[in-house]
Amino acid sequence: MVDIFKEAKEAVVPTWAKFSEDGDSAQGTYVGKIEGQIDGYGNKQVIYQILQDDNSVVNVGFGVNKKFIIGQMETVNFGQIIGFVYKGKVKFKDKFGKTLEVKDFGLHQQANIVNDEWLKENKDNMPEVVRVSDEPLDEIAQSKIDANKTFNSIQDTEEAPFPKTEDKPELTESDKLGVIEKLAKDKLDSNDVETTKAKVMEKTGIAFIPLNYDSIIAELTKI
Repeated sequence: MVDIFKEAKEAVVPTWAKFSEDGDSAQGTYVGKIEGQIDGYGNKQVIYQILQDDNSVVNVGFGVNKKFIIGQMETVNFGQIIGFVYKGKVKFKDKFGKTLEVKDFGLHQQANIVNDEWLKENKDNMPEVVRVSDEPLDEIAQSKIDANKTFNSIQDTEEAPFPKTEDKPELTESDKLGVIEKLAKDKLDSNDVETTKAKVMEKTGIAFIPLNYDSIIAELTKI
């Protein structure tokens, strides 16, 4: 009988890369990819797994809105040695003219820089992309439900940001912004747009952009 303890490697629990200061980085051999995993804020992310010299594995996760670096990773193959670096925060204006601040990352990779030993060991057993598809409820659908619940409750107050109707419409971006401003005023003691943006991003860790309004509302309702 084969001695599995000698022939097979022990499964390891990955740790997470931490990017808090400019220049923080993580590098290693690209050995795994997970799509659709939900992060602590209820947002979908793509996770890249990189093998370290001590055979531990580090997870590097990016929200699906990080389209540039996710697009760059589409050209990278398992077995390449890659590195991610946190470049700090950058500011940009959304379509409403508001200045937003988001984290910026860089990818270091070169097609011919690979882990030859790992590739040799895994040539007949290369990893496959893991796609998480068994969430009980799609994130976007759930956030819409949460947003509409908040919309319904706010309409019953005197300070409702939009009129009460018998047949409640689908929330527009403007509606959702009104919900966020109301929640921020009630729960974060925020009284103007700039303070609201700063306090919401600080409290939720979510970039204050229209794409994230549903997630922001969902997080604020939990406070």
